[in-house]
Amino acid sequence: MKEEILLLKIHNGLKEGKNYYEAIRGNWKISEKRFQSIKYVAGINRGKVVCIFQPTNWSTITEGQEKGRKAFNGIEGPNDILLDLQKSEEILLKKFGSGSPVAYVSSEEIVG
Repeated sequence: MKEEILLLKIHNGLKEGKNYYEAIRGNWKISEKRFQSIKYVAGINRGKVVCIFQPTNWSTITEGQEKGRKAFNGIEGPNDILLDLQKSEEILLKKFGSGSPVAYVSSEEIVG
């Protein structure tokens, strides 16, 4: 199975005063089908990779305005992967569609 890294733009959450984990962990429009292949979730703030987490479980929001969106619980990811992602920022930023806060990259695309 292909391993992916989920890239999320978190600058809005950080503006609200949330820490990295609070800003990255929830309320995203992503497909449940991809959960199995997502190894890490990386936070992007103003074009810079600022954090990485390893999801331990996923959930779907079942009520309210955010119904259907996904959230995860997780642990901080390895620092060496964070550093590799930071070296690959130029590649990563090209993965985002017009205005989209969500993108995916395969582990093989990261500069090691």
